[in-house]
Amino acid sequence: MHHIILIPSMVNLSKRKVGKRMDRRRLLLLGIVAIAIPLFIWLQFFEIPNKVEIGEERMQQDPEQHEFEKVLSFENDYMGNASNISNLFGALPLHQYKGTLALNPEHLSLTMNYEVSTDELQGKAEQAVIYNTTAAFVLIHNLEEIEMHFQDHSYIVTRENVAQWFGNDFQALLDPEVFKKEVQTPLVEGETEKMLAAFMKGE
Repeated sequence: MHHIILIPSMVNLSKRKVGKRMDRRRLLLLGIVAIAIPLFIWLQFFEIPNKVEIGEERMQQDPEQHEFEKVLSFENDYMGNASNISNLFGALPLHQYKGTLALNPEHLSLTMNYEVSTDELQGKAEQAVIYNTTAAFVLIHNLEEIEMHFQDHSYIVTRENVAQWFGNDFQALLDPEVFKKEVQTPLVEGETEKMLAAFMKGE
């Protein structure tokens, strides 16, 4: 009896090899897609927005970069609204160091305590005194005096001194573009010391 041995043709072997390679490529491609899609979703909806939010938060902490238009909603005729005042200072520069707030409605004054020393802030405390007091006087219409109290120093600023410094432009500071030009730009250009001396005149 003769045995017939079937030998696969070279064409069939080649087809099998090609098929295996294509299967591997498909699996590799599916693996890449399975990793890439969740990674894209994570970057698009979590990582990038978080970084943007952190960047914006840091900007709002710095007197040179703070966006005044973001606190316009706190404008009020009266300083007796403790919640409004607290929220205002919670949205102004150095709010990350914000401590207790004390209001004195009888004298139309307030004390904002900061849990940090001026030395630690390396000039940002003085800039914030100018920025924050100006913003508060512009937005809270009957507020007359502000004390910004740090762990090593206090600054007392009056509405009268601030209004004298800005003159006819004081009411115009409600416009964010004017505020940036008249308040923020001088801070960036190194006029902090001169402005602070005028703001605290007589104290």
